[in-house]
Amino acid sequence: MAAKKSDPLEPTDELFAALREFIRSRGPAYLTDPNVSSIGIGYKVRGGKQTKEVSIQFTVAAKAEPEALAALGTVELPATITVNGVEVPTDVLERTYRPDFRVVAEAEANDRKVRVDPVRPGVSVGHPTITCGTIGAIVYDVETGKPCVLSNWHVLHGADGTLGDTVVQPGTHDDNRNDRNHLGPLVRSYLGIAGDGAIAAVDGRAVDPAILGLDVVPEELGEPELGDKVVKSGRTTGVTHGIVRRVDTIAKINYGATGAWWRSAASRSASTRPASPPTARSAAAATRARRGCSRPPTAGPPRSSRACTSRARAAATPTSTPWPACPGRSSRSSASP
Repeated sequence: MAAKKSDPLEPTDELFAALREFIRSRGPAYLTDPNVSSIGIGYKVRGGKQTKEVSIQFTVAAKAEPEALAALGTVELPATITVNGVEVPTDVLERTYRPDFRVVAEAEANDRKVRVDPVRPGVSVGHPTITCGTIGAIVYDVETGKPCVLSNWHVLHGADGTLGDTVVQPGTHDDNRNDRNHLGPLVRSYLGIAGDGAIAAVDGRAVDPAILGLDVVPEELGEPELGDKVVKSGRTTGVTHGIVRRVDTIAKINYGATGAWWRSAASRSASTRPASPPTARSAAAATRARRGCSRPPTAGPPRSSRACTSRARAAATPTSTPWPACPGRSSRSSASP
């Protein structure tokens, strides 16, 4: 049966579901090509402008004419791919990925870079062997119900970390008196195709789940959609806004000594314009940006089903859950580096 073309102006939920399954099952094979840096779902770009035509979007280290591809150790990507009987166009953008560290002018006083009690999202945190990162959300351990901080593997664990290590708040770069800044042990972490996430327990301090600079609390899980407006609150950047450009993306990111890893993400194009005053709309955006974590209920056991965002679901899920790991490495949720 011949493949049919979908209406680019009205992509269906069924098409998105089929594309998501295609990316998850077939995407890693495309990333074995040394020139391909990511694959995801995005709106096709024509003439430098984004259209409303849904495509399977590739990024490559270098775009070249067909006759020059062999010299790059790569092959030509298909113009279309048939997914669940639908002929879907592809799009190729020139782009590579790596961790991005920015040096910014130090403010005279910065509430994000000091020891805080209660602990809240948007402030400095880190494993003692790394510089620092940001607390993304206050979450609750699915096994114990204990409050934890959610951040990235490369922030709370790092190449030299071990499960059980004491995480510090603020991070060492902001205050190297680590003996005074103990936050709690590294509980679980994960780095692989399912994402880059970790949780650390909070010992001896209160928690405030309201995000610094936004004063909103994510209350439910959300799935990002193309075109969504999102907002984040970071230790270095403060409050910034962005637009979701791609979803269900698998990218190769070089973590230095740890090696290149595949990471799933929703790509975000961020602007640095100042934040507007928090509103109900920005609260919803913050929820979607963090794919939120719920505050504890007023009665009964913690809602452990909402204990973590999906980007770090493996970090807060029992280790028996079959999350795929990168080739040559075991799951970070059950093994230290």
